[in-house]
This record gives sequence, C-alpha cells and structure tokens, in this order.
Amino acid sequence: MSVRDVGDMTVPELVDEFRRLADELGTPWDSRRPGRFERTPERAARIARMNALTPEMRRRAPPATISALMLDPEVDVRMWAAMRFSEIDRELSNAAFAGAREKAPPREALALIEHARTPPPAQPTLAQMSVDDLVARFSDACLREFWTRHCGRDGSGLDEELRYRIDGEVDQIVAEIRRRGACDRLLPLLDSPNITTRAEAARATIRIAPERAVRTLEAVSDSKDSRELGRASMSLWYYEHEGIIPARKRPQN
Repeated sequence: MSVRDVGDMTVPELVDEFRRLADELGTPWDSRRPGRFERTPERAARIARMNALTPEMRRRAPPATISALMLDPEVDVRMWAAMRFSEIDRELSNAAFAGAREKAPPREALALIEHARTPPPAQPTLAQMSVDDLVARFSDACLREFWTRHCGRDGSGLDEELRYRIDGEVDQIVAEIRRRGACDRLLPLLDSPNITTRAEAARATIRIAPERAVRTLEAVSDSKDSRELGRASMSLWYYEHEGIIPARKRPQN
C-alpha cells in the first residue's frame, strides 16, 4: 500500500499519524517496549515519515492543536511534540520535559515552574507569622527552590539567579524559626519526598539533630541529583571544618 503524501492529509489525519508514529518510535521516558529502539529498516522508515510530517504540521496545524499534543496522556506523544514543536509553545514544551523528568503531568509542572518564579507575599512578615506558618513557608520555599532547575528561559534549565534568591528566602525563614527555638519542627521534613526540602531541613537542624542531619546530607551527596549533591558535600565539609560535627570516617580505598 502506498504512503499518502502529507500534503494531501487533513490536519486531524496528520495529528493521528503523528500520535501513531510517536507511539511506535517511543522515547527514553517510556522504556516499557525496548524493542521500539532497535535500529531496523522499519524504525528508519518511521523516522523518515515523522520528518515529513513535522514541517507540514508546523505549516498547517493551529498552535492550540500542537499544544494539545504536548499535553497528551501518552508520554511518548508529549515528548515527541515537545521535541519537534518547541518553538510553537516554549513554556509548555519546557514543562513537558520537566514533567517527564520529575514524573509530573505537564500542567502540574507548568504550574510549579510558575509558582517557583512567583515571590511569596510580603505580608504578613516572617516575624508576624506563627511557627506553623513558618514551617509551611519553609516547605514551600524549598519546593520553589527545587523547581528553579526548570525555570531557565529558552531551554537553559536552571535559573541560577532565581535559585540564589529563593535560597536567601530559606535562610531568612530558618533564622526566624531558630529565633523562636522551633527548629525541631523541621525534623519531620528530613523525610520529605523532595530532595531539596530534605537537604535544607538537614542544614537547618544540624545543630539539634546532627546524626540525622548528617545521614540526610550524606544520602543527598551520594545521590545522582546534580543540583543537590555538590552542595550537600560542601555543607558536610563546612560542618566538619567548623567543628559543628565530628570528623566523619571516610571509606577505605
């Protein structure tokens, strides 16, 4: 059976074939069918067909149709759309990549990225807040700090300036909690599912629960999280150097 010329296809037909090809080609974000990645003549033909389909869709498909593909329930469709049409909706494309990395739906990832970019309210001030509210603000700031890794514009990943600013917010919150003698309220956050929250909670509680905090920072420094492992290692070195914690045993080579 001959393959239809993409110029003769309607937009819905182009979209349907795009979704089918994305499913057949797969992406690294869905490894349930590894056979899809084998270098076969069939895969080469599908890639060639996708290459023919993409410019035709750019030319004729409405932006809303392209954006909808980046929100598709199937991760392979989302990621192929994000890769092929990033210039049509850069924010949503970035959110699709961020969501795939963090195992979050793209709409949720987009909301978390925007939340990270949004400063906290100026009122009430930290001094006016209850300890419960300070702990909640701490958790929120840590989550915002984590998502700065996806806040860079034009595909640049980390927004370093934003991360630095939020890190300052965290320091101010911890200072106020410490002034109230309430750092113990941060101990449950050592078990947070979010790695930035765990690391920041460990730094905040290093003087009241050094063993737990050190274990947490060691786990972070041994992780594969490129944004947190280096800083956790530096924190541990600093605490040793300043005598805040005793010298740790190093593994023998």
